Amino acid sequence: IVPADQILPIKLHLITLTGRPIFPGVFTPFLLNDPDDVKTAETALAGTGYVGLLLTKDEEARKAAPNDLYLVGTAAKIVRKINLPDGGVNLFIQTVKRFRVMKFLSDAPPLSAGVEYLEDENLDSMEGKPLTRALVAEMRKVSENNPLFTEEMRVSMVNIDHPGKIADFVASILNVQRSEQQEMLETLDVHKRMERALIFIHKEQELLRIQKKIQEQINEKISKSQREFFLKEQMKAIKQELGMPTDAKSQEYE
Repeated sequence: IVPADQILPIKLHLITLTGRPIFPGVFTPFLLNDPDDVKTAETALAGTGYVGLLLTKDEEARKAAPNDLYLVGTAAKIVRKINLPDGGVNLFIQTVKRFRVMKFLSDAPPLSAGVEYLEDENLDSMEGKPLTRALVAEMRKVSENNPLFTEEMRVSMVNIDHPGKIADFVASILNVQRSEQQEMLETLDVHKRMERALIFIHKEQELLRIQKKIQEQINEKISKSQREFFLKEQMKAIKQELGMPTDAKSQEYE
């Protein structure tokens, strides 16, 4: 028996994302400033309380039509809405499940669509546990060397017990292109999703290695220039003590 408020609707009011996709299993604040998005949220709250989050194909798009949107997104439950003085709203949402648009029901904002919900596949793969352990171990290495990782992120990473969610978590927090994140969202095979997440981690590790190398080279140049500066100042002081010229012009004059 499923409580009525947990039954996912087959029709979703859509809010478009221009930045990056949001994966299932996340509780997060969600700021809306566009009047159409605010109206969509209010319409959804008056009904089921669920919205669909769809990424735009063009990052610069502001008013997206159905053809401008990816068809796989994330359904989210609006938990709380706070009205802001400027007319915008701050939503607290709980993302719950992947969905695919079957048919757009409106062509202009506020958009809505008939949807089907997508289930994870290949959950019982024999390679699932080794891949999960590998993902967690590699992410720990990355988190230790990346100051942008908060303690909350580290705790969340350890407490995720679902292989697919671990892969989603990795894709959401690493420096991954939006198109690659969308591909991750569209990948239902958990085994493939985890393999893709491992590739992302290895790219991040290589990036960190290159950044560290560059930083060491910069520090070496700074140290060398500082050493030369102090030696020149010492040489100048010694010359002054000996009554010798301390600059090129006086030396040429002598």
